[in-house]
Amino acid sequence: MDGIVITAAVILAVVALIEVVTLFLVKPDPAAPPYIELLPVFEEDKFFQRRLEYLGRRCGGRTSLIIADISATEEQLELCRRLAEESPDTVIITMAQLEELLRERFLA
Repeated sequence: MDGIVITAAVILAVVALIEVVTLFLVKPDPAAPPYIELLPVFEEDKFFQRRLEYLGRRCGGRTSLIIADISATEEQLELCRRLAEESPDTVIITMAQLEELLRERFLA
């Protein structure tokens, strides 16, 4: 019985060591593009509020959420502003600003 416990402890220690190495010592490839979520806002979008609530629940862990105002209503923009206040990685922009923002993020 002691052999089984010792074997399990060794396996657990090896797995923990692998996780520590991959978390703290392995550097991400600088050529890898940043992870960005883009939510276009259309006035005709019937599911917009549900989409925004879904993204609001998963706020952590991404590099950025970009909300692109294409033809948003004032009510939709207010919902977007509330999400941006709660989530510092959220940016609300117009379509004219989208190209410049993506250029900054991917070519920086």
